[in-house]
Amino acid sequence: MPIGPRAGFAFCAAALVGCAGNEPHPRIDAVDPAQAYTDRNIWLTLTGADFIPSFRIDPGSGARVATMEGFSGRIGSEPNWEPLTYFGWIGPTQISVGLLKEDAEDLPLVPCDVEITDPRGRVAVLRAGFLGLGAQAPPLVTVTSPTIGPIYVPGTTIHAVVTATTSPPGQMTALTWIYTEPKAANGTQRQPVTASCPSRPGAASIDCAFDVTVSSNLSAGMTVNLDITALNDAVPPDNQTVKHFSIGLTPRPTVSLVTPQFGGVAGGTNVVIQGSGFEAGEAGSRAYFGTSLLIPNGGIVVNNETISGYAPAHDEGFVAVTVQSRLGWAYWDQKFEYRPWPQISSITPALGLQGEDTPVRVAGANFTKTTIIYLGQALANAVALTGVTLATDIEIDGVVPPGSGQVTVWAFDPDNGWTSLPNGFSWIEP
Repeated sequence: MPIGPRAGFAFCAAALVGCAGNEPHPRIDAVDPAQAYTDRNIWLTLTGADFIPSFRIDPGSGARVATMEGFSGRIGSEPNWEPLTYFGWIGPTQISVGLLKEDAEDLPLVPCDVEITDPRGRVAVLRAGFLGLGAQAPPLVTVTSPTIGPIYVPGTTIHAVVTATTSPPGQMTALTWIYTEPKAANGTQRQPVTASCPSRPGAASIDCAFDVTVSSNLSAGMTVNLDITALNDAVPPDNQTVKHFSIGLTPRPTVSLVTPQFGGVAGGTNVVIQGSGFEAGEAGSRAYFGTSLLIPNGGIVVNNETISGYAPAHDEGFVAVTVQSRLGWAYWDQKFEYRPWPQISSITPALGLQGEDTPVRVAGANFTKTTIIYLGQALANAVALTGVTLATDIEIDGVVPPGSGQVTVWAFDPDNGWTSLPNGFSWIEP
């Protein structure tokens, strides 16, 4: 049915809430988002008041349909303005508008005014309502670990710590990694290991820590690879950053020789450990005798082939010698022997004539070819037994040189330690 003059007037009144008099005036209070990257199409929601659309009649249903025909808008500041398009009516307090990429790219990177004009010519402006951020940069990837250098050996674990970030209002979308290895000497090759790091939707950063173990059948000199990929919501292909790590494998540390190979149970034997791959410093190599550290603090790393120190005290018997470092453990294929110190039970005879040599036999235990018998008040100034013969490991024969008074008898072994028999021998007048 045709719309007559009175019906048209009624439509005008409904659409414009009165064609004259106190007509509504649009107002913009906020723009969402208030800032955005301008290397893409941008969809904005304007919040305010009195966004009154026009209406048209749907021929099929006869219902009135709101339309944003007659609305226009722009964004920017004098003299640089870019058009707003694709107006959509959400309600009297909200409308949506579009800012196309080719126009957004020309916006200055300063706060811009947002302006709309309704079908009645009424203008609403929000000063400095929107900030264009320019093109979004790819994500920034910070890798705390792994540290590139000769610190990884076959069988070791690579501990990775990675953070990927993007500047708000940008969002991270993914952080993934893939680990690959070459063929081993036997021709086998491990399948690539890949995973995604957990992330929160809409987050501007992703923190990730993971471990991957190098196959033990690889050889020193080979290279394994770790590739880390971070993605954000920038416009492809500028939405990703890839970090590539080629990690060369180095030989494991070794222990080839310990000198001497035995010492006393009291400890203190000066030992030298020879091998390879030793490292100095706070986190460097440490040598162990059994479960005890070489003295001092695991030993002194002279160079990457030598560690020196003093054997700790230990019970009689054999112990393993190992070296711990960032490259793993090194094991000596032999063992260090802890020997008991020499013991003195008696000296026969216990008396000698002043001014004469006195043949004696010293009885005890744990005597060796290096055991020395001394006589004196103190070991530092004692006199050694002469003409010494090691009869058995419990008997030493020798000659006490001339002397006077009463003295202690000492059994001293430079490798195994010492003991004494207080006031064990005396010289008497003829």
